Amino acid sequence: MGGVLTDAVGRTSLDGLWACGEAASTGLHGANRLASNSLLEAVVFAARIARDLKGLALGARPSLPHTAATSAPISTANTETEAEIVKTIRDTMFRHVGVVRSQEGLAKALQTFETLEHAPETTPKTANMLCAAKLITTAAFERKESRGSHFRSDHPQTKPELRKRSYQTKNHADKLCTEITQQNRKPRLNLVHSS
Repeated sequence: MGGVLTDAVGRTSLDGLWACGEAASTGLHGANRLASNSLLEAVVFAARIARDLKGLALGARPSLPHTAATSAPISTANTETEAEIVKTIRDTMFRHVGVVRSQEGLAKALQTFETLEHAPETTPKTANMLCAAKLITTAAFERKESRGSHFRSDHPQTKPELRKRSYQTKNHADKLCTEITQQNRKPRLNLVHSS
Protein backbone atom coordinates (compact mmCIF):
# COMPACT_ATOMS: atom_id res chain seq x y z
CA MET A 1 0.00 0.00 0.00
CA GLY A 2 1.47 3.38 0.85
CA GLY A 3 3.35 5.02 3.61
CA VAL A 4 6.23 7.27 4.55
CA LEU A 5 9.58 5.84 3.46
CA THR A 6 11.76 4.97 6.48
CA ASP A 7 15.13 3.45 7.22
CA ALA A 8 15.75 0.41 9.46
CA VAL A 9 15.07 2.39 12.66
CA GLY A 10 11.96 4.23 11.45
CA ARG A 11 13.62 7.54 10.55
CA THR A 12 12.17 9.48 7.63
CA SER A 13 13.83 12.08 5.43
CA LEU A 14 12.34 14.81 7.65
CA ASP A 15 14.34 15.61 10.78
CA GLY A 16 12.38 14.73 13.90
CA LEU A 17 9.87 12.47 12.15
CA TRP A 18 9.80 8.72 12.64
CA ALA A 19 7.09 6.42 11.25
CA CYS A 20 5.96 2.84 11.85
CA GLY A 21 3.03 0.52 11.18
CA GLU A 22 0.36 1.63 8.71
CA ALA A 23 2.00 5.05 8.33
CA ALA A 24 5.36 3.64 7.19
CA SER A 25 6.78 2.14 4.03
CA THR A 26 9.61 -0.04 5.30
CA GLY A 27 9.53 -2.69 2.59
CA LEU A 28 9.72 -5.33 5.30
CA HIS A 29 6.74 -7.28 3.94
CA GLY A 30 6.94 -6.27 0.31
CA ALA A 31 3.52 -5.74 -1.26
CA ASN A 32 1.87 -8.14 1.22
CA ARG A 33 0.60 -5.40 3.51
CA LEU A 34 -1.98 -7.23 5.63
CA ALA A 35 -3.27 -5.86 8.91
CA SER A 36 -1.44 -8.50 10.96
CA ASN A 37 1.83 -7.70 9.16
CA SER A 38 1.45 -4.00 9.91
CA LEU A 39 0.72 -4.75 13.55
CA LEU A 40 3.85 -6.90 13.94
CA GLU A 41 5.86 -4.33 12.01
CA ALA A 42 4.56 -1.56 14.27
CA VAL A 43 5.66 -3.45 17.38
CA VAL A 44 9.16 -4.12 16.01
CA PHE A 45 9.67 -0.64 14.59
CA ALA A 46 8.16 1.10 17.64
CA ALA A 47 10.85 -0.59 19.75
CA ARG A 48 13.56 0.42 17.26
CA ILE A 49 12.29 4.01 17.22
CA ALA A 50 12.21 4.11 21.03
CA ARG A 51 15.85 2.93 21.17
CA ASP A 52 16.82 5.49 18.54
CA LEU A 53 15.08 8.30 20.44
CA LYS A 54 16.67 7.20 23.70
CA GLY A 55 20.07 7.48 22.03
CA LEU A 56 19.51 11.13 21.13
CA ALA A 57 21.10 13.74 23.38
CA LEU A 58 18.78 14.93 26.14
CA GLY A 59 17.38 18.35 25.47
CA ALA A 60 18.15 18.20 21.76
CA ARG A 61 15.19 19.23 19.69
CA PRO A 62 14.78 18.52 15.99
CA SER A 63 14.93 21.59 13.80
CA LEU A 64 11.67 22.57 12.16
CA PRO A 65 11.45 24.57 8.97
CA HIS A 66 10.46 28.17 9.67
CA THR A 67 7.56 29.28 7.53
CA ALA A 68 5.00 32.02 7.69
CA ALA A 69 2.41 29.38 8.57
CA THR A 70 4.34 28.12 11.61
CA SER A 71 4.96 31.61 12.95
CA ALA A 72 1.45 32.98 12.40
CA PRO A 73 -0.50 33.62 15.59
CA ILE A 74 -3.64 31.53 15.94
CA SER A 75 -6.71 33.56 16.83
CA THR A 76 -10.35 32.72 17.43
CA ALA A 77 -11.23 34.13 14.01
CA ASN A 78 -8.77 31.68 12.40
CA THR A 79 -10.45 28.75 14.16
CA GLU A 80 -13.68 29.19 12.16
CA THR A 81 -11.78 29.65 8.90
CA GLU A 82 -9.55 26.69 9.76
CA ALA A 83 -12.64 24.51 10.24
CA GLU A 84 -13.91 25.59 6.80
CA ILE A 85 -10.56 24.75 5.17
CA VAL A 86 -10.46 21.34 6.90
CA LYS A 87 -14.02 20.63 5.67
CA THR A 88 -13.06 21.63 2.11
CA ILE A 89 -10.01 19.33 2.18
CA ARG A 90 -12.06 16.40 3.49
CA ASP A 91 -14.90 16.96 1.01
CA THR A 92 -12.43 17.29 -1.89
CA MET A 93 -10.58 14.11 -0.90
CA PHE A 94 -13.88 12.21 -0.58
CA ARG A 95 -15.31 13.49 -3.87
CA HIS A 96 -12.22 13.30 -6.11
CA VAL A 97 -9.60 11.09 -4.42
CA GLY A 98 -11.87 8.48 -2.84
CA VAL A 99 -12.72 5.00 -4.04
CA VAL A 100 -13.17 5.85 -7.74
CA ARG A 101 -10.67 8.31 -9.19
CA SER A 102 -10.18 9.95 -12.58
CA GLN A 103 -7.67 12.36 -14.08
CA GLU A 104 -10.31 15.08 -14.27
CA GLY A 105 -11.32 14.70 -10.62
CA LEU A 106 -7.73 14.46 -9.39
CA ALA A 107 -6.85 17.63 -11.33
CA LYS A 108 -9.83 19.43 -9.73
CA ALA A 109 -8.64 18.31 -6.30
CA LEU A 110 -5.12 19.60 -6.97
CA GLN A 111 -6.51 22.95 -8.08
CA THR A 112 -8.48 23.21 -4.85
CA PHE A 113 -5.42 22.34 -2.76
CA GLU A 114 -3.26 24.86 -4.63
CA THR A 115 -5.81 27.62 -3.95
CA LEU A 116 -6.12 26.71 -0.27
CA GLU A 117 -2.38 26.45 0.19
CA HIS A 118 -1.87 30.04 -0.92
CA ALA A 119 -4.75 31.41 1.16
CA PRO A 120 -3.63 33.78 3.93
CA GLU A 121 -5.85 31.87 6.40
CA THR A 122 -3.76 28.68 6.12
CA THR A 123 -2.55 27.52 9.55
CA PRO A 124 0.11 24.93 10.45
CA LYS A 125 -2.65 22.31 10.88
CA THR A 126 -4.23 22.96 7.48
CA ALA A 127 -0.80 23.29 5.81
CA ASN A 128 0.07 19.78 7.03
CA MET A 129 -3.28 18.41 5.88
CA LEU A 130 -2.83 20.04 2.47
CA CYS A 131 0.67 18.57 2.16
CA ALA A 132 -0.63 15.04 2.84
CA ALA A 133 -3.60 15.53 0.50
CA LYS A 134 -1.36 16.78 -2.31
CA LEU A 135 1.05 13.85 -1.91
CA ILE A 136 -1.77 11.31 -2.09
CA THR A 137 -3.48 13.07 -4.99
CA THR A 138 -0.36 13.58 -7.12
CA ALA A 139 0.63 9.93 -6.59
CA ALA A 140 -2.85 8.86 -7.76
CA PHE A 141 -2.70 11.30 -10.68
CA GLU A 142 0.59 9.88 -11.93
CA ARG A 143 -0.36 6.20 -11.56
CA LYS A 144 -2.41 5.71 -14.71
CA GLU A 145 -3.67 2.22 -13.90
CA SER A 146 -5.81 0.41 -11.36
CA ARG A 147 -4.04 -1.76 -8.77
CA GLY A 148 -5.19 -3.01 -5.39
CA SER A 149 -7.21 -0.31 -3.63
CA HIS A 150 -6.21 2.31 -6.23
CA PHE A 151 -8.91 2.42 -8.92
CA ARG A 152 -8.88 4.85 -11.84
CA SER A 153 -12.11 4.90 -13.84
CA ASP A 154 -10.17 6.28 -16.81
CA HIS A 155 -7.47 3.58 -16.50
CA PRO A 156 -9.30 0.47 -15.19
CA GLN A 157 -6.63 -2.06 -16.23
CA THR A 158 -3.51 -3.05 -14.32
CA LYS A 159 -0.30 -2.33 -16.23
CA PRO A 160 2.50 -4.89 -15.73
CA GLU A 161 5.20 -2.25 -16.32
CA LEU A 162 3.90 -0.29 -13.30
CA ARG A 163 4.28 -3.26 -10.95
CA LYS A 164 6.87 -1.49 -8.84
CA ARG A 165 7.10 0.91 -5.97
CA SER A 166 6.61 4.57 -6.71
CA TYR A 167 7.75 7.39 -4.47
CA GLN A 168 6.47 10.91 -4.03
CA THR A 169 8.30 13.90 -2.58
CA LYS A 170 6.83 17.21 -1.48
CA ASN A 171 8.89 19.13 -4.04
CA HIS A 172 7.68 16.89 -6.86
CA ALA A 173 4.07 17.09 -5.66
CA ASP A 174 4.25 20.90 -5.43
CA LYS A 175 5.70 21.15 -8.93
CA LEU A 176 3.13 18.79 -10.45
CA CYS A 177 0.29 20.53 -8.63
CA THR A 178 1.39 23.93 -9.98
CA GLU A 179 1.74 22.56 -13.54
CA ILE A 180 -1.72 20.96 -13.48
CA THR A 181 -3.31 24.10 -12.03
CA GLN A 182 -1.67 26.30 -14.68
CA GLN A 183 -2.72 23.96 -17.50
CA ASN A 184 -6.32 24.00 -16.35
CA ARG A 185 -6.34 27.81 -16.07
CA LYS A 186 -5.30 28.33 -19.70
CA PRO A 187 -8.06 30.09 -21.61
CA ARG A 188 -9.89 27.91 -24.07
CA LEU A 189 -10.41 29.23 -27.56
CA ASN A 190 -13.95 29.53 -28.83
CA LEU A 191 -13.98 29.19 -32.57
CA VAL A 192 -16.60 31.36 -34.21
CA HIS A 193 -17.43 30.71 -37.83
CA SER A 194 -18.57 33.70 -39.79
CA SER A 195 -20.83 33.23 -42.77
